[in-house]
Amino acid sequence: MTDHEKYKWIKENLYVPVVCDILDQLGYRHQAMHQRLRPLDENCCVFVGRARTFRWLETDYVVQENPYGREIEAMDSLGENDVAVHSTDSGGTNAPWGELMSTAAMMRKAVGCVCDSQIRDCIRIRKMGFPVFYTGIRPLDSKGRGLVVDYDVPVRCGDVLVNPGDLIFADFDGVVVIPKEVEENVLDLAKQKAAMENVSRKELLEGRTLREVYDKYGAL
Repeated sequence: MTDHEKYKWIKENLYVPVVCDILDQLGYRHQAMHQRLRPLDENCCVFVGRARTFRWLETDYVVQENPYGREIEAMDSLGENDVAVHSTDSGGTNAPWGELMSTAAMMRKAVGCVCDSQIRDCIRIRKMGFPVFYTGIRPLDSKGRGLVVDYDVPVRCGDVLVNPGDLIFADFDGVVVIPKEVEENVLDLAKQKAAMENVSRKELLEGRTLREVYDKYGAL
């Protein structure tokens, strides 16, 4: 499958919890982002794409000659099926994502944003239908409060170390990060587990007990 076909198949056939179960099974037990990250719009929150990471530095002053650091450069580098992933803003000092960032990302065919910080312009973002996961809402600009010092580098977001190019899968249950080195294995095993859960559900609806179904299929 092409990447586009792969992402479409994932959205149609998998869900974040089953992927988390497989990552747990393979020993990757810390790939689900912290529950503080929630979708801005529950009806527009499913996306799959490659991580494009933004490394933020908290500041207390405006860098006059370049007040946004490499943020504009990073935004303009986004491409099709990219997911903007912002490093954690522990202080919650600013809102680095808003309407214009969403517009720019959408026009470059990016598929979503994961911002472990504040966001703003929320009603406008919801109206345009761009999926965003966020920690809080605050009207303050990043100028003089935060600076993008680098991008496409490893960052920590939602308590998960995200590497550029990792597969990001989000739905209403949360955000999971699939490392590139195990991606194909994870997707193959998740496909099998989802199939087992489907037949388990069918038999439960037919009246079989959970013990009977679990003993038969090993899916829970």
